[in-house]
Amino acid sequence: LGHAARALELKPDCGPAHKWSGILLSAVSRYEGTTAQIKASFVIAEHFEHAIALTPTDATSRHLLGVWCFEVAKLSWIEKKAAATLFATPPHATFMQAHAHFLAAEEMEPDFYPKNKLMLALASLRVGRREEAVEWRARCLQSEVRTPEDVATLKEAEKLKI
Repeated sequence: LGHAARALELKPDCGPAHKWSGILLSAVSRYEGTTAQIKASFVIAEHFEHAIALTPTDATSRHLLGVWCFEVAKLSWIEKKAAATLFATPPHATFMQAHAHFLAAEEMEPDFYPKNKLMLALASLRVGRREEAVEWRARCLQSEVRTPEDVATLKEAEKLKI
């Protein structure tokens, strides 16, 4: 995290530095618990938004903002209440926003990441687009496997009930 902060000090208009700052902050806050995650969530979203503004053709940054939106949208009632005690305005996002970011990422760089197709299927389900979810799940299952994460993603897609 220190290296990412230093990169931003040296070059605050560097999209990849913002992307990696968001990724690292998200990873660190995940280990620090729900309160830390909620506190960090605003900064994480800002980093991803800056990364998109500075490198608008980076599908990964768009995907990451979609993940952020999806995770915030699926917060439970109790998690939202906890966030409201910490902030006057807790983080807010919708499944439709998540869907839009995942779709934009796929349009920028088709087939770049099987997980993006899986997230499109999940977001489609959440916004009531069952047929679209079926299509994205099928496209995910047809993805080329390049990494162990891709293997896990395809297994998750296989288990997805639509």
